[in-house]
Amino acid sequence: MQIESTAGNTLTNTKKFVVQFLAVYLTVYIFPFPFEYFQFTHFLSDGYYKLLGYIISFAGEHIFKISFPLVATNNGSGDTLYNYTGFFLFVVVAFIITIAWSITSNKRNNYNTILYYINFYVCSYLALMMIRYGLEKIIKVQFPFPYYSLNETYKDSSPMRLLWTFMGYSKAFNLFTGVIESAAGFFLLFKKTKTFGSLLSIAALTNIVVINFSYDVPVKLFAVNLLVMAFFIFLPDAKRVSNFFFRNKAVSAVHMQPNVTKRWIKPTFNIIKFVVMVTAIYVTVMQIWHKYNTSGDGAFNKTPLFGIYSVEKFLNKNDTSKVFLNNAMQWNTVSLIFPRQALIKTIDGKMKIYHFYTDTITKTITLYSDADSTNKSLLSYSQNSAALNLIGILSNDSVYISLKKQDINQFPLIKRKFHWISETPYNK
Repeated sequence: MQIESTAGNTLTNTKKFVVQFLAVYLTVYIFPFPFEYFQFTHFLSDGYYKLLGYIISFAGEHIFKISFPLVATNNGSGDTLYNYTGFFLFVVVAFIITIAWSITSNKRNNYNTILYYINFYVCSYLALMMIRYGLEKIIKVQFPFPYYSLNETYKDSSPMRLLWTFMGYSKAFNLFTGVIESAAGFFLLFKKTKTFGSLLSIAALTNIVVINFSYDVPVKLFAVNLLVMAFFIFLPDAKRVSNFFFRNKAVSAVHMQPNVTKRWIKPTFNIIKFVVMVTAIYVTVMQIWHKYNTSGDGAFNKTPLFGIYSVEKFLNKNDTSKVFLNNAMQWNTVSLIFPRQALIKTIDGKMKIYHFYTDTITKTITLYSDADSTNKSLLSYSQNSAALNLIGILSNDSVYISLKKQDINQFPLIKRKFHWISETPYNK
């Protein structure tokens, strides 16, 4: 296989070492992809993650002297101490393997072949990630419409929530960014368009990295690694692209296949590649569709009692003379946007997400928080088009709560539509 300017003997020893290090590091970082996409190989990926978790915990305790145990979390943050400790270990392991590879590669002529397959491995992973995040925007999963933000002021919003509100509002902008990301992933799947796919990925991921750092989105480490992957895939064509765009030179096509002596290797490799990518994309689409119906825009129609409510009465023991005006736990607004979930804002301005299970047959609601899942409140409800009334036990006390449904279609963020002609800016 011939790779101009970045492989084999065309590189200085220093540059060659950097390319090798990136190849090894990214392989270590991506693994155990794609085992997690197949049911019969789940035990391999699960076992790997358990072993990795033990190693990271050990390193946190004995190397970095961290006072609390490091464990993997599933709370949406990829920038935890666990993640950064894992990043440190990946770098160390990659450095050791690269030194060994550098020593042995001087005695062998298979450097380009190894680099080809690593480049393909990284390319496959990045393609899948770009397609996944692109589809999550096209199908409106990653950024659902920001109903939760409609009763917030800017001062109450975190930078990340502000970004999610901005992105979630516009289907058109989600479609635009999603198509670009999905297209980048699609082009990465094919040899003849891989260079363009890597360039498009670099452009899209650079924007994502800057956004993550600018709005304090805790996926910075992952986004930077994806950007490094895009640059690594682009490296073999960097000189050719530079000659074409900046030096006005003609460039020749590059041979993109490793030299193999056995005929069965190439078709077998292509079959495996096809099966793996089709399966991974199918699993990804199914996961995204499930998220669309549970936490994306598709969930709104599946939410019983959907709406944003303001509290008109919050009464103790059904006594209309005893309003909890001085009780910080008294509700102010209730947002029922996603199935089995409620965002409740109390009169002291604090907001908290609760588990909110609605039984439409018995007209009852079960309410509890993650902080105290054993303390469940049971409320009966009655409703009409403009109001929702709750009666039952809340925090070990009987209550009557009268809620008025807000007309969200009258909110300026929803009411204001696209205008071709605007005599004056509507910048409320």
